[in-house]
Amino acid sequence: MPITMVVLLASTILVPVAAPQDAPVPADTQISLRRTSCLGPCPVYTVTIDAGGTVTFTGEKFVRVVGRRTARIDRGAVARLLARAEGIGFFDLKDEYRYIRHPDGTTTMVTDQPTKIVTVTARGRTKRVENYLGGPEGLGAFEREIDEIAGTKRWIFVDEASLEGLLRSGWMATSDEGAQLLRGAIERDDLPIARALIEAGAALGGPPAQVPPLLMARSAAMVTLLVQTGADPNDRPIGAVAARTPLMSTAHKDAAVAEALLNAGAVVDATDDGRTALFYAACAGNWRVVNVLLSAGADPRGSKNVSAAECTRQARQAEASYSRRTALDRGRPTVEDFDRVLALLGDAEKRKKR
Repeated sequence: MPITMVVLLASTILVPVAAPQDAPVPADTQISLRRTSCLGPCPVYTVTIDAGGTVTFTGEKFVRVVGRRTARIDRGAVARLLARAEGIGFFDLKDEYRYIRHPDGTTTMVTDQPTKIVTVTARGRTKRVENYLGGPEGLGAFEREIDEIAGTKRWIFVDEASLEGLLRSGWMATSDEGAQLLRGAIERDDLPIARALIEAGAALGGPPAQVPPLLMARSAAMVTLLVQTGADPNDRPIGAVAARTPLMSTAHKDAAVAEALLNAGAVVDATDDGRTALFYAACAGNWRVVNVLLSAGADPRGSKNVSAAECTRQARQAEASYSRRTALDRGRPTVEDFDRVLALLGDAEKRKKR
């Protein structure tokens, strides 16, 4: 559910830039980024920057601020964005990117993702590029830089300056909105905002308390912060069938997250319907997490039914028959290595039998 805003933020926040104040910016310059909806709570908004540095944000759905807001940035920042556009050959890009094309001519399609639409006008030229999937890396970096320079985070979510302004205005982090913002900070792995909200009294448990905070943690630092605040490393979603512990959720996370949970007291062989964290990590081919769990004494079988090794073999076969990774898979911070997982499990089984 979108979180509507309570306070109109100051419109004169400047974004620090390295470009000189007198950098030449054509009078007709306009740079805009639109992010569209997806199958889920993707922020839907448009941000536009003009030659004078006026930023106009229009929030539609799944943003903290719904409606129009304006701010000012330095003209040097506008010049920097134009230089970035020239550097990636923006005006020579395709008009749209809808799928991933592989060197062998095959393609990968993904559904239900947001589209990013960038439009740049400068020196009498206008170019509009739709990037749904498969756009060049430089284009994605340009999209992120537009957001960063425009400071859209303050309206989509909350940044440190806007949070400080909210608290000064009398807004209470102990409210339901404060709890929702805290959950958002955990999901985004935004440690400074999470810490500030916790210090201001935001509740870890919701509302609504749908998922324990540690299940959403994406870094060891976030795990440490939440545990210090009182989060239970063995908590499970209330009322969910075969509910998983935070450790079971590390199958597609960095191994440091699993290590931090274990250090906080996570039970290594806790089960959901007979399956352990090792089982899920092995099925995902995440050998680093498998290694951490085995080092902590995890049972290499990992399940009362299908073993972790068998699930790994099945996943390896499925991977071979569908050799292309989707855009979602490529965004994970792990690299699958099913053979290495099998070797680790095999060595652990041998040690267990000695």
